[in-house]
Amino acid sequence: MQRLWKRYLEWLDKDLSTKVFDNFKNMVLCALLLAAGTDALRSGTHMFMSPLASGSTGWGLITISVVLMLLNMSDGIRRLSRLRYHTILQILIVVIYVLVSERVVEMVWNYRAD
Repeated sequence: MQRLWKRYLEWLDKDLSTKVFDNFKNMVLCALLLAAGTDALRSGTHMFMSPLASGSTGWGLITISVVLMLLNMSDGIRRLSRLRYHTILQILIVVIYVLVSERVVEMVWNYRAD
């Protein structure tokens, strides 16, 4: 137990918490962009002061969010590949990304529906 605690303190000294929170913050931001893009496609209403149709705006936001999410996920997976049980952790982070992103999209859709 002492060895695990020392390893945990070493990770904290290497800014583990900052990296985890930055990665999570980026993932939530990408999910919000994805939700905004899908909401623009779903609603089909004209955007205020936008020269583009809502469909092209929606697809543009979806494309940007997917590219940013893949970049963020690949960075997280690359960092996890240096750890001991990296395959399990990599699968876990992909599952968490999908679940949290799906939930954020649902929350934005429900909020916009009201």
